[in-house]
Amino acid sequence: MSESNNIAQTGLSASESYAWPAGAFEGVILARSLAFLADLLVVCILIVVMSAFFAVLGVLTLGLLWPGAALSPLVALAYFTFTLGGRRAATPGMRWQGIELRAWNGRRPGYLQAALQTVLFYVTVAVGTVLVLVVPFFNPRRRCLHDYLCGTVFVRSSSV
Repeated sequence: MSESNNIAQTGLSASESYAWPAGAFEGVILARSLAFLADLLVVCILIVVMSAFFAVLGVLTLGLLWPGAALSPLVALAYFTFTLGGRRAATPGMRWQGIELRAWNGRRPGYLQAALQTVLFYVTVAVGTVLVLVVPFFNPRRRCLHDYLCGTVFVRSSSV
Protein backbone atom coordinates (compact mmCIF):
# COMPACT_ATOMS: atom_id res chain seq x y z
CA MET A 1 0.00 0.00 0.00
CA SER A 2 1.17 3.45 -0.82
CA GLU A 3 1.33 6.21 1.78
CA SER A 4 0.70 8.73 -0.99
CA ASN A 5 -2.61 10.56 -1.03
CA ASN A 6 -3.81 12.54 -4.03
CA ILE A 7 -6.39 14.40 -1.96
CA ALA A 8 -4.31 15.90 0.86
CA GLN A 9 -0.68 16.92 0.96
CA THR A 10 1.66 15.41 3.49
CA GLY A 11 4.23 17.41 5.44
CA LEU A 12 3.42 20.99 6.37
CA SER A 13 -0.25 21.66 6.96
CA ALA A 14 -1.95 23.86 4.42
CA SER A 15 -2.15 26.72 6.90
CA GLU A 16 1.62 26.67 7.46
CA SER A 17 2.65 26.45 3.78
CA TYR A 18 1.57 29.93 2.61
CA ALA A 19 4.54 32.30 2.27
CA TRP A 20 3.78 35.50 4.20
CA PRO A 21 5.91 38.62 3.66
CA ALA A 22 8.60 39.47 6.19
CA GLY A 23 7.29 41.46 9.13
CA ALA A 24 3.68 40.39 8.64
CA PHE A 25 3.38 39.23 12.26
CA GLU A 26 5.50 41.79 14.12
CA GLY A 27 3.65 43.36 17.04
CA VAL A 28 0.42 41.55 16.21
CA ILE A 29 -0.24 40.36 19.78
CA LEU A 30 -0.23 43.87 21.28
CA ALA A 31 -2.12 45.29 18.30
CA ARG A 32 -4.83 42.62 18.61
CA SER A 33 -5.19 43.31 22.33
CA LEU A 34 -5.55 47.07 21.87
CA ALA A 35 -7.89 46.61 18.91
CA PHE A 36 -10.09 44.29 20.94
CA LEU A 37 -10.36 46.82 23.77
CA ALA A 38 -11.37 49.55 21.30
CA ASP A 39 -13.90 47.27 19.60
CA LEU A 40 -15.23 46.14 22.98
CA LEU A 41 -15.94 49.77 23.86
CA VAL A 42 -17.82 50.26 20.57
CA VAL A 43 -19.83 47.04 21.07
CA CYS A 44 -20.72 48.02 24.66
CA ILE A 45 -21.98 51.40 23.46
CA LEU A 46 -24.03 49.72 20.73
CA ILE A 47 -25.53 47.25 23.24
CA VAL A 48 -26.48 50.08 25.62
CA VAL A 49 -28.12 52.01 22.76
CA MET A 50 -29.98 48.91 21.58
CA SER A 51 -31.13 48.08 25.11
CA ALA A 52 -32.39 51.63 25.61
CA PHE A 53 -34.20 51.43 22.27
CA PHE A 54 -35.97 48.23 23.30
CA ALA A 55 -36.74 49.69 26.73
CA VAL A 56 -38.53 52.62 25.09
CA LEU A 57 -40.30 50.29 22.68
CA GLY A 58 -41.26 48.09 25.62
CA VAL A 59 -42.87 51.01 27.42
CA LEU A 60 -44.67 52.17 24.28
CA THR A 61 -46.03 48.67 23.58
CA LEU A 62 -46.91 47.98 27.22
CA GLY A 63 -44.15 45.38 27.58
CA LEU A 64 -44.67 43.44 24.37
CA LEU A 65 -41.26 44.33 22.89
CA TRP A 66 -39.14 44.09 26.06
CA PRO A 67 -38.03 40.56 25.11
CA GLY A 68 -36.36 42.13 22.07
CA ALA A 69 -33.66 43.42 24.43
CA ALA A 70 -32.51 39.80 24.75
CA LEU A 71 -31.19 40.16 21.20
CA SER A 72 -28.64 42.75 22.34
CA PRO A 73 -25.73 40.28 22.59
CA LEU A 74 -26.18 39.56 18.88
CA VAL A 75 -24.82 43.05 18.30
CA ALA A 76 -21.31 41.74 19.02
CA LEU A 77 -21.73 38.85 16.59
CA ALA A 78 -23.04 41.15 13.86
CA TYR A 79 -20.36 43.80 14.48
CA PHE A 80 -17.45 41.39 14.20
CA THR A 81 -18.96 39.29 11.41
CA PHE A 82 -19.74 42.19 9.10
CA THR A 83 -16.49 44.05 9.72
CA LEU A 84 -14.18 41.02 9.54
CA GLY A 85 -16.00 39.56 6.55
CA GLY A 86 -16.18 42.90 4.73
CA ARG A 87 -13.85 44.28 2.11
CA ARG A 88 -11.32 45.58 4.65
CA ALA A 89 -11.28 42.36 6.72
CA ALA A 90 -10.82 44.38 9.91
CA THR A 91 -12.89 46.01 12.60
CA PRO A 92 -12.41 49.75 13.22
CA GLY A 93 -10.14 48.90 16.17
CA MET A 94 -8.03 46.63 13.98
CA ARG A 95 -7.77 49.31 11.29
CA TRP A 96 -6.63 51.73 14.00
CA GLN A 97 -3.90 49.25 14.95
CA GLY A 98 -2.97 48.43 11.34
CA ILE A 99 -3.90 44.74 11.31
CA GLU A 100 -6.37 42.66 9.37
CA LEU A 101 -7.73 39.14 9.27
CA ARG A 102 -6.70 36.75 6.52
CA ALA A 103 -7.58 33.15 5.75
CA TRP A 104 -4.75 30.59 5.87
CA ASN A 105 -4.23 31.00 2.10
CA GLY A 106 -3.75 34.79 2.29
CA ARG A 107 -7.22 35.72 1.04
CA ARG A 108 -9.77 37.83 2.86
CA PRO A 109 -12.27 35.74 4.83
CA GLY A 110 -15.93 35.59 3.87
CA TYR A 111 -18.83 36.34 6.19
CA LEU A 112 -19.22 32.70 7.20
CA GLN A 113 -15.57 32.40 8.21
CA ALA A 114 -15.80 35.75 10.02
CA ALA A 115 -18.85 34.53 11.96
CA LEU A 116 -17.01 31.32 12.83
CA GLN A 117 -13.99 33.36 13.95
CA THR A 118 -16.22 35.46 16.22
CA VAL A 119 -18.11 32.54 17.75
CA LEU A 120 -14.93 30.53 18.32
CA PHE A 121 -13.25 33.55 19.90
CA TYR A 122 -15.99 33.93 22.49
CA VAL A 123 -16.20 30.16 23.10
CA THR A 124 -12.45 29.76 23.59
CA VAL A 125 -12.30 32.82 25.84
CA ALA A 126 -15.17 31.46 27.95
CA VAL A 127 -13.72 27.95 28.16
CA GLY A 128 -9.98 28.55 28.38
CA THR A 129 -8.93 32.14 28.88
CA VAL A 130 -5.36 31.16 29.66
CA LEU A 131 -5.00 29.26 26.38
CA VAL A 132 -6.20 32.23 24.37
CA LEU A 133 -3.61 34.45 26.04
CA VAL A 134 -0.71 31.97 25.93
CA VAL A 135 -0.96 30.20 22.55
CA PRO A 136 0.20 33.16 20.35
CA PHE A 137 3.50 33.36 22.20
CA PHE A 138 4.46 29.85 21.11
CA ASN A 139 3.97 30.02 17.35
CA PRO A 140 5.73 32.19 14.76
CA ARG A 141 2.51 33.48 13.18
CA ARG A 142 1.08 34.65 16.52
CA ARG A 143 -2.14 32.69 16.00
CA CYS A 144 -4.56 32.19 18.88
CA LEU A 145 -6.42 28.96 19.53
CA HIS A 146 -9.54 30.13 17.67
CA ASP A 147 -7.38 31.17 14.70
CA TYR A 148 -6.17 27.59 14.36
CA LEU A 149 -9.69 26.23 14.66
CA CYS A 150 -11.12 28.37 11.86
CA GLY A 151 -8.06 28.70 9.61
CA THR A 152 -7.30 32.40 10.00
CA VAL A 153 -4.35 34.60 10.87
CA PHE A 154 -3.95 38.29 11.73
CA VAL A 155 -1.29 40.20 9.82
CA ARG A 156 -0.03 43.75 9.50
CA SER A 157 -2.06 45.59 6.87
CA SER A 158 1.07 47.16 5.43
CA SER A 159 2.56 43.73 4.66
CA VAL A 160 -0.28 42.32 2.53
